[in-house]
Parts: sequence; C-alpha cells; structure tokens
Amino acid sequence: MCHRKNKIDVFTILLLTLLSTQPFAQRLVDLCQPDLFNYSPQTYRAHRQNWGIAQSSKTQFLYFANSKGLIEYDGTQWTTYELPAKQIVRSVICDKKGRVFTGAFGEFGYWENNQQGELIYYSLKSKIEDKIFNQEEIWHIIETPDGVLFQSFAYIYLYQNNKVKQIKTPGNVLFVFEVNGHYFLEVLDKGLFELKNEQFTLIPKSEFLKNEAVHTILPTNKKDEFLIGTNRGLYKFDGKDFSILNNETQKFLQQNQLNAGIRLKNGNYVFGTILNGVILTNPQGEILNNFNQKSGLQNNTVLSLQNDKTGNVWIGLDKGISMLALSSNFKYFDDIEGELGTVFDAAIFQKQLYLATNHGVFYTSLDSPIRKFTLIPNTQNQTWDLEVIDNHLFCGHNNGTFQIDNLKAKPISTITGGLVIKPLKYLDGKYLIQGTYTKLCFYKKNTDGEWVFSHKIDDFSNPVKQIEEVKAGEVFVNTLNNGIFLLKLSSDLKKIDAQIKVNLDFVPINLTKIRGKIVLTTDKGIMEYNELKKVFEKKIYLEGNDDFQKIFSFDHNEQWFLKKNGSFGKIVSKNKWLELPLKKSSWVNDYENLLQFDSTFFFCKENGFSVLEKKDIAKLLGLKGKKPIIRSLKVDGFSLLNRYFTGNSTKENFYFKHNQNTIHFTFSSTDYSSSVKFSFLLENNMSHWSDFTENYEKEFNNLPSGTYILHLRTNTSNEEATLKFTIKDPWYWNIWSKLFYLILALSVYYYFYLSHIKKINDKNLKLVLQKEEELKKQEEKSKQEIIRLRNEQLEKDVIRKSEELANSTMQLIKKNELLQKLKYESQQIEIQTKAGSLHQIIKLIDNNIASGQDWQVFEQNFNRVHEAFFKILLERFPDLSPGDLKLSAYLRMNLSSKEIAQLLNITYRSVELKRYRLRKKLNLEPEENLVEWLMSEI
Repeated sequence: MCHRKNKIDVFTILLLTLLSTQPFAQRLVDLCQPDLFNYSPQTYRAHRQNWGIAQSSKTQFLYFANSKGLIEYDGTQWTTYELPAKQIVRSVICDKKGRVFTGAFGEFGYWENNQQGELIYYSLKSKIEDKIFNQEEIWHIIETPDGVLFQSFAYIYLYQNNKVKQIKTPGNVLFVFEVNGHYFLEVLDKGLFELKNEQFTLIPKSEFLKNEAVHTILPTNKKDEFLIGTNRGLYKFDGKDFSILNNETQKFLQQNQLNAGIRLKNGNYVFGTILNGVILTNPQGEILNNFNQKSGLQNNTVLSLQNDKTGNVWIGLDKGISMLALSSNFKYFDDIEGELGTVFDAAIFQKQLYLATNHGVFYTSLDSPIRKFTLIPNTQNQTWDLEVIDNHLFCGHNNGTFQIDNLKAKPISTITGGLVIKPLKYLDGKYLIQGTYTKLCFYKKNTDGEWVFSHKIDDFSNPVKQIEEVKAGEVFVNTLNNGIFLLKLSSDLKKIDAQIKVNLDFVPINLTKIRGKIVLTTDKGIMEYNELKKVFEKKIYLEGNDDFQKIFSFDHNEQWFLKKNGSFGKIVSKNKWLELPLKKSSWVNDYENLLQFDSTFFFCKENGFSVLEKKDIAKLLGLKGKKPIIRSLKVDGFSLLNRYFTGNSTKENFYFKHNQNTIHFTFSSTDYSSSVKFSFLLENNMSHWSDFTENYEKEFNNLPSGTYILHLRTNTSNEEATLKFTIKDPWYWNIWSKLFYLILALSVYYYFYLSHIKKINDKNLKLVLQKEEELKKQEEKSKQEIIRLRNEQLEKDVIRKSEELANSTMQLIKKNELLQKLKYESQQIEIQTKAGSLHQIIKLIDNNIASGQDWQVFEQNFNRVHEAFFKILLERFPDLSPGDLKLSAYLRMNLSSKEIAQLLNITYRSVELKRYRLRKKLNLEPEENLVEWLMSEI
C-alpha cells in the first residue's frame, strides 16, 4: 500500500512539474500580441483615408481604395494610380482573372496589366445608359458567378459579358454582402433581404434591423448560420431567429460603433469600430484582444478590413494602413507608453516574469491573465542583469547588487554596476564571481544558506561585462572598453596571481563558450582560444562570413548566431545558413540578449520583448515562405523598354541593344508579415550571391554584350525567381560583321603567311650570301691580320732601331760637347803660349763638331720614338720656330738647360731666355711647369 502511494506521489510530482512549466511558456505567449505593422500616409504617399481592401489571388498583391486613388502594394513598393477625373476610390475587389475593379463617384471600371506589365484603367462608365449614374457613388463591389455586382446606396448594377445592366432594388440599400453563396443586403427602413436570381426576398423577423445600419454579415461554423453586425451590435441568425452573440462584445460594439468585420480561417473574428480600433474574438464572440491607438494602432477609426491569403489582417484606417501579422509565429509585447523602458535581461522566478530595464526591475505574475507589469520597490534606475542561481534571483543594478525574493529587493552589495554574475564551477558553485563597473566581486553562502558578499579584488579595476572559465583558477573577462584579459586567481580568491591582457590584432565584441571552448566574435570573424598554444585562432563557422555580432549557446548542440546586419539564425550541416525572419528592432543595440524559458525563446527589445515558441522554429527555418518576385526591369534612358512583372519568373528572354546596357531591377515579396531580405546573383557578371539586405533595388551599369540570368532569393524562401536577358553586340560585332571579320582575318592571315614564307626564303638566301661574304671577309681579315702582325713587328723593329739611333745621336751630342770643351781648352793654351801649333788641332775639332745634319738625324729618330710630336705641336701652336721645336724636343727628353746649351752651342742664359719665350708662345700660366706640360699634354 505504501509502495503504491509512493508511485502515486512520484506521478503527482511529475505531473505538477509539467503543469508548472508548460503554462509559463503559454503565459509568455499570452502576454504578447501579434506584430502590428503600421504604414502612414507618408509611407504609401497617398491620402489618409482607406475605404476598401482587396488582394489578388494571382499575384497576392494588395490593393487599397484610397481617397487619392488606387494603391497597389507588392510587399516592398507602394504605387498609387489615379482615376481619370482623380475621384476618391470608395471600393475595390480583385476578380479571379486578376483584374482589379474599383468604384468611385460616377465611375466604375477595372485595372489590368498591359504588355509592358503596367496597370492600366479601363472605364465601364460608358456601358451604363442611365445618366443618373453620374451622381452615384459605388460603395461596394462583389464578384458573383453571374458577373460583378457594384452598388451605390440607390442602385445595383451587374457587369456581365462586357455589358452592364441595372437591377431594381426594393428601396435604398446600404451594402451587399456575400456569405456562403448567399447575397444579403439591407434595405433601409425595411429590413434584411436576400438577392437571388435578381429577385429580393425579405428575411423573416429581420424588420428590427431597419433602424440599424448593417456593416457586416459573416458565416459561422454552421452552414446556414450567419452573424449580422450593425452599428448597434452583433447578432446571430440561425435561419429562423436572431439572437445576441455575446453580451460583453455587444456592449463594446454599441459603445464604439461597429463599422466592419471579417472571419478568420481558424473561425475567429475581427471587428473594426469607429471609436476603438479592432477587436479579435473567438467564435463565441468572446473578446481575445483589442488593438487601438494605445496598443500601437495608428488610428481608432476603422474603415475597412481584409484578411490576406496567409491569415494576416489588413486594416484600412481613417489615417493610414495597418496590418496585424496573425500568421507570424513571433509575438510581441510592446511598451507603447514607455513605462518599462529598454529591456536588458529577464528571468522567471517564483512564478513571476522579471524584467531588468533602464527604469528598474518590473514583474508580472505568470498565473494572472492581466497584461501589466509592476515595478519592484527600490529598484528604480538602470538594471543590467538578472540571474537565477541556486534557486536565488540575483539582480545586477546601477546602485549595487540585490537578491529578489517574494517581490522584494534586498541589497547584498553596494558596489555599483553589477553587469554579470556566475558561479565558479571549479569550486562546485560555492562561490559566485561578479563583474561590475569597477571591481571583480565574490559571493559565498553563510551558515544560514544565504548568499552574502564575500570580498572584492582591488588589483583589477575594469568594467567587466562577460566572464568565462577556462580551467581551475583561470577565467577570461571581456571588459567594456579595455579588451580581453586572462586572469589567474589565487587559491583563496583574494587576489590575482597573474593578469594577462590578450594582445589582439582585432576588436573583440562578444565572449562566450561553445562546447567547452572559449569563443570570441570580433571585427575579423570568430576566434577560438587554443589552450595549448595560448592564442586565439580564427574559426570558420560559415564559409565567407566574418560578420557575426554575437553567439547564443544554450547547450552542446544548439547555437544561434546574430550577424552585424541584424540577420539571426543557425548553421546546420554543410555550412548551410538558415535564418529566422526576425525584425531588427528585436534587439537592444550592443546589448543583444536572447533567453530560453522552457520551450520558448525570449528576445529583449528596446521597448519590450518578443517571444517565439521553439516548436515553430522548424517551419520558420524551412524557408517555406513566398517565392520572391523580380518586380520590374528598367533600361536607363529607354523608358519604352521598361517591363513590370507580377509573377515569380518569366521564360521570355529580353533583348537590348549594346547601348541599352544600364539596367535597374526592383524586387518584391508578398511575405508581408516577415522581415524580408533579398539576395541576388547575375550570371555572367557576379561570381557569388550578394549578402541578404532589405534593399529591394539593384542597378547594373555598363554591362558588356552577352546573355545574363538574374537569380533572386529571400531569407524567407528557398525558391528562386529568375529573369533572362541579352545585351546584343553592336552592329560592328554582329554575326555578319563577325563573318566578315573572320574572312578578313583569314585573308590577312594567308597574306601574312605567304609574306612570312617569302621572308623566310629571302632570309635564308640572305643568310647564305651573308655567310659567303663573311667567309670572304674572314679570309681577307686573316690576310690583313697577318699583314698587320708583320707591320707591327716591322714597326717595333723601326722603333727599336730609332731608339738606338736616338741613343747614338745622344752619344754624338756628347761627343760634340767633349770636342767643344777640347777646342776651348786648346784656344786658351794657344793664347797663353802664343803658339800657332794648336791652330791645326782646333780646325780639326771644328771639322768633327756635329753640324745641322746631326739635328736632322736626331729629329727623325726622335719622331719615331715620340710619334707626331712636332706635328701636333705645330698644329696647336703654328707660330713656333725651328729653334722652339728643338728646345721643346730637348725639354720633352727632360734635358737640363745646361745640357741644352751645350747641344745648341749657346750660353746657359740664352737657353733660359729661349725657355721664357717658349712659355709665352705656349700661353702657359706662371704656376705651370713647362717640362711637365710638354711631357703630358703633347
């Protein structure tokens, strides 16, 4: 019995655990609402009032009946088309053929794309013979199996087989409604009628509606049951009786005046009012949500409603256009009034959702249906961090650190700016480490099991925003503005044994841990710490992408990546990037934070938060959104060639001339509820896909001749749109000109070939003749060389003999000198002795003294030794006398003045005088040496 009780207790605990977690995830979703997209008149560039909405079943484009004209929205671009008389467009529908019918004052017709793809208006006004139509305003249009009904308050017309005929009504009508193949309309002052086979039948018991204005008739889950919405409330008609659907909703609609209504695919309803926006109800009429100006709607007056093919609800307002993204899996809590401020962190603790914001810590109960947050007392001011550790909630605050328990904040540290707090795993979580504005702080448990402040480390003063353990006693810290540090803590945690600043050639952004590895996102890609090398090394997570801002790691196998451009997704096998269509506004710049609560992702935002249930992620990552559209092709300077497309792809190949090569493309996607980004690839021009961006335009300039295929894809679809076009060659490069150039090239080639052959033959002949000539020249040269060698030998012999003759001449000169001396001595003796016996001796001496013939012999021999000396000297100085030449020759031989005097048979003074005169004739400066000059210059 006891054993069975234990089993029951275990089952009860498991059941309670499941029940305690699952509602939290559901409650997070319930706190939020569908995303609301607002488009102001400035955005769509038309007037404020939007009277009707329709969606084309072929293109999925949306059309709005606006006070300025017809507005077309293709997902990226808004285009306004005005009627010929610029009337207010009051009604719009899209038929099955893709035509867009519009009604206005005294005007009715349809819009259709021409061959270029432009939307052109075709008026049907001329087909109505009744001139009173010019005073009627078409407020409602319905497509029926018999044709198109368009009605004013006084008349109904049927457009069929290109003809228009009038259907007589029982009186003035308000609106015609189609419900499950039935056509109902209210006849003023009479009641509700059904139109069938152009006959009107009063619905029994509907007379009470004659005093109310019927603004919508909608189907229910039952085939023959309808909801009738009037300006006074909402009634259910079961085919026999009318009854109020829901008293609460009835009261709301009476107070705020119902003006439009639609039924959703899931059976819920959306009703638009004049005074309080729209409400979302379930099939029983219970109000699920109210969207008005307080919750983000641009205007409280709803003029029209339309649900698109994906389940979103478009709202035509008295001022602007809005869209409720009911098809989106993302849900949002927007702090419209700014009470919360910017949300930096969140935590679930004691069945409360806590938010850390720049205004303080706020909470809301996960057990309460009320969507309201309350401030925790004494937590006003900037709050950075909320962490549940060991079943305690820690709050890092601008004023210090708090523990929050039972909706009260208890201060446990006054050190300002708690940015991050974590348990030290190597100490089994017995200590907590915290990064603040200035210090590293530590916390431990006291004897009562409460966490208390332990101490701070004073020898490290940096604001630490992230902490990751490496191993026992070592932690990496990422500071706000001073880079990355590796800290080695002492065993008692009281000091830092080693503080190493990591010198990086990149800027660190975010520090995290993935599969036990320290990982950094940087401006140069993702870096991973190599513990063996003690360095950070580049890690390739996705080929060609170095733009990761932050990585969120939840377990060993789940990592999510945020790129700098706002793209958010994960990397799957084979480096494939799968992106969630998340809006950029889902993040707090530089403080991006993603949390996981049970099975729900929680995104911190600038003005609230958003959630996504993980069960919806698979289909979002499957990229099953709408196929993108290449919306237009425009040729710069050639507007007649512009083309507009409504389909995803065209098989047509567009041809353009060579000077029509600057082409502008626009893109669109009808994934209206997603944050769509585009990527493109132009074959034959680009080597890889462009990055995904929100830019929906691209211009290619000066494309060379060739065939191109433009590929387009989005981040919400794995399908591609393609468009093929060709830039033709210029006239001088077409097929005929190419053929001509080919023939010309072959002719030129053949001509040059023949010329080349002839040139080769001529060259060979010339080479033969040249070789023969060279042989002759070589033979002649050999003979000349032999002669030259002989001449050189003879010349050497002559020079040698000349030197010998010169030496002989010098000996002769020496002999003359001796004879002169003997003559002088003989004369002296003769004078002294007065004897005539020496006269014969003197005469004999005179006969043996050298004459001018000796000089000629000397000159000839001198010239052989000193080639052309006299010739050069005379050429430069023609005024030189023979005596000057003799003196120059003797000086060149480096003879002294005394020796020269003896040779010339003159006195020493006469020689000096001759030297002086020679210097003058040679124009020598006083400092120049005459002998050196003659030896070097001549």
